[in-house]
Amino acid sequence: MAPKEFSGKCALITGGARNIGLAIAKALARKGASVAIVDICRDLKTIPYALATTADLNKATQEISSLGVKALGLPCDIRKEGQVRLAFDTVFKEFGRLDFLINNAGVASLYPITRLTEKAWNEVLDVCLKGTYLCCRQALSRMIGQRYGKIVNISSVAGLRGLGLSVHYCAAKHGIIGLTKALAMEVADHNINVNAVCPGTTESPMLAGLASQIHLSGDPYRHFARQHLLQDRPITPQDVARTVAWLLSNESQSLTGAVIPVDAGWSAQ
Repeated sequence: MAPKEFSGKCALITGGARNIGLAIAKALARKGASVAIVDICRDLKTIPYALATTADLNKATQEISSLGVKALGLPCDIRKEGQVRLAFDTVFKEFGRLDFLINNAGVASLYPITRLTEKAWNEVLDVCLKGTYLCCRQALSRMIGQRYGKIVNISSVAGLRGLGLSVHYCAAKHGIIGLTKALAMEVADHNINVNAVCPGTTESPMLAGLASQIHLSGDPYRHFARQHLLQDRPITPQDVARTVAWLLSNESQSLTGAVIPVDAGWSAQ
């Protein structure tokens, strides 16, 4: 049997216990990669929906392992430098190397700026942007020595345009795109690619929490996405995962500093 495309490769996905992160983890595992996932495993005060739990993390790790690859699940608050360092040290101890980093962890909330507290601002910026920076720094400290690596940062359509009640989220996701482009320039000579993916409104349990926060009724996906879909089908976590897998493949080896929307045409409007 021929080896799978990512056999011998090792990946770390943040926010990997469910939704887009877990879809990415499974997509890479099916292609033969060893996979580590990290997740916060607790809720945050200003985020209006439940985050992944330890049980979610353990279940996801078992599901990835059942695909026939080595899997590792680690609780980690990526806002905390010490926890990030420990997680990466553990991954390198278990896997011996790191080929792929997918910075997927993110949170969102909806507040008009007059009600946006410093805590609400910090929880979104620290998870989405500071966490991406801390993880990139730890990964690159090893990837540079390997002279190989691929990083995919999950931004958002909110990184390409403004959205109502979302100045903090848009600031974070725009920041991820700037970080991606600058980092791609910085590490290109080390044979490392850095790209970003910008999902549009993607099917997720978090949408119900956001809808509840602003007292919406009915189907939350249709509310948040109905004006933006050029194609009349929902965007799924698997849609995003397929794009990430392509960016990690040899087929995209000449792509770095790129920003790819997976948004059913939203950013074309």
